Amino acid sequence: MAAASRASASVIRAGLASLLCVLIVAPLALLLVLSVTREWSYPALWPAALQWSQWRVMLSGDRELLEALLRSLFIGVTVAIGATAAGFVTSQRIAAHRRRGVLLMLALLPFAISPVVLGVTLNYGFIKFHLAASVGGVIIAQFLFTYAYAVLLLSGFWNTRIAALSELAESIGADRLQIWWRVRVPLATGLLGVSLFQTFLISWFDFALARLIGAGRVQTLPLMVFDYFGSGDFRLAAACGVLLIAPPLTAVLLNRRLLAWPLGAASGARG
Repeated sequence: MAAASRASASVIRAGLASLLCVLIVAPLALLLVLSVTREWSYPALWPAALQWSQWRVMLSGDRELLEALLRSLFIGVTVAIGATAAGFVTSQRIAAHRRRGVLLMLALLPFAISPVVLGVTLNYGFIKFHLAASVGGVIIAQFLFTYAYAVLLLSGFWNTRIAALSELAESIGADRLQIWWRVRVPLATGLLGVSLFQTFLISWFDFALARLIGAGRVQTLPLMVFDYFGSGDFRLAAACGVLLIAPPLTAVLLNRRLLAWPLGAASGARG
């Protein structure tokens, strides 16, 4: 009876895993097919004709698309590094504070408000300080969200073991900077990698803040995808969408730990 139950549970798990794989792969496959489609009419299950013209347009040196790609990479990398570095230091300060719970609740505030609502609210200040319609303004706006996210993500790293190792390093003569670089950062490498990747994704796929704060003058890759859809060019939009998901998907395939659950990474630091 027990063996039959285990076999049944194993079949259910395999079925659910297969269903999950289909749900993940199917949209990506559809996007890829759309990017090379010439004609696809309902109720056909497969395009009547394929073409590569939309890819030739993109790969022929479309200056606007190339600039948007490089701009998105620059913004994403800058935001990820800044948010992770600031979040790591801040999370340590919060962990040592007697009102740790209250401070972590405050870190949730940016996520309690819609990015669009917060962007509209902040837009006046950005205009007043001449940050609107600039790459710097978009970076600062995205930083507000990613910084809070990094604080919440990295707060799970700080525990009694890390505190004990820091005290031990201090007792043998290490200064504050050495404690950070020789003790804390090496132990947090895995979790810092997760934070860098996930904060990069928040910036990389951002649409609302780039549209509001950028005021249409800071073109990023997500904005171009929506512009192509808005113009009715679904095939070029699909090709641009493939370009949008390619870098993060490649990073995940190269290192699956980038999608690891933060608590798992934190528990790895404890071990």
